[in-house]
Amino acid sequence: GASAAMELGAAAPTPRVRPPMDAAARVAETAAQAATLGDWGPIFVYGSFSMPQAWMPLLGRVPEMTAATLRGHVRRSVRQGIWCASGFGGFAALMEDPDGFVIGQLVTGLRPAERRLLDHAVDDGFELATVKVRSLGETIGDLECVTYRWREEFEDALDGEKDWDIEVYMEEHLDEFMELCTDMRKSHDLESLSDEDLKARMLSRRRR
Repeated sequence: GASAAMELGAAAPTPRVRPPMDAAARVAETAAQAATLGDWGPIFVYGSFSMPQAWMPLLGRVPEMTAATLRGHVRRSVRQGIWCASGFGGFAALMEDPDGFVIGQLVTGLRPAERRLLDHAVDDGFELATVKVRSLGETIGDLECVTYRWREEFEDALDGEKDWDIEVYMEEHLDEFMELCTDMRKSHDLESLSDEDLKARMLSRRRR
């Protein structure tokens, strides 16, 4: 009756404009959304995977990345000519140093399968470590995450106290690393196929 008419004629509520989020809030929201998909939490990267172009060959997408700083650590370079699982040296390594700090990228929203793929792409000389980082430009609010830290027993593979040079890496090693990531993704895709799918793929190749 009259109440229904009043409801139908009532003015729609004024939409609220969402206030802009700072970097820390964006990271927190992305992590919360990814948690519903089984996300394993944010990860701090500082070398090869701090470059967006390295992610596409590995995952087929570029994840959410936010510039962040890590204190109590320094970035070093693995000597060229040292054979490692992820290439012929030249990549970045992270070591503990109470007076140091490293600028990198905080990656959020990786699904478990993607994190496992990332673990495969990272050299055996690294180990996972839990650290706290701060989004670049923020003065408060450290965020707990994990990162890949170079194992102390392999410290002799580092190029002294030389910092990793991103420009040299892009010029001399990035293409090789992206090829490695592509191969790892293909291998992972094959491993995840069922026996029936593998058989169908083999039959398809034979008919060509």
